[in-house]
Amino acid sequence: MNIKNMVEAALFSSDEPLKISEISEKLNISKNDVRKAINQLKEEYRSDERSIEIFRIGQKYVMQLKEEYTEIGYKFSKPEIDREMLKTLALIAYLQPVKISDLRKYVGEKLNDHIKMLKEKRLVYSRKYGKSTVLGITKYFGTYFGIDISDPKNVREYLIKKLNVDLGDDSK
Repeated sequence: MNIKNMVEAALFSSDEPLKISEISEKLNISKNDVRKAINQLKEEYRSDERSIEIFRIGQKYVMQLKEEYTEIGYKFSKPEIDREMLKTLALIAYLQPVKISDLRKYVGEKLNDHIKMLKEKRLVYSRKYGKSTVLGITKYFGTYFGIDISDPKNVREYLIKKLNVDLGDDSK
């Protein structure tokens, strides 16, 4: 089998970004060969005629749609997170750190189910703060959505624009 095609298959099939060492180990090929294959793929996908790109996030790589094609992708892909839970996630991202008791005002009784699912997806964390529990987004949130999470306003704008989630004026 062609090494480049094997690496491409790994990136395409993975639901998470992959380290070169992970690909190397699972495919039983050298890290150098994996690195070369990724560079070849990045160059091939860089063409304006392609809708897919190989994107580096830290020390990991992911195959994803180029930004200008994400809206098309959303029309055909099954959402992993339903709209109500996505709104909860957006509120957590924007208001973080946010007390569960404060978030319940916006979300209501579905909050506990949302928190459980979002924690299972490793998108949010919870920690005790006195007698309260606060929530925030994890570093994996940024990896999952492919965005810089250092500025909550950027996260909020991304969620509103790209995912069409309206947080309303009461979240400011």
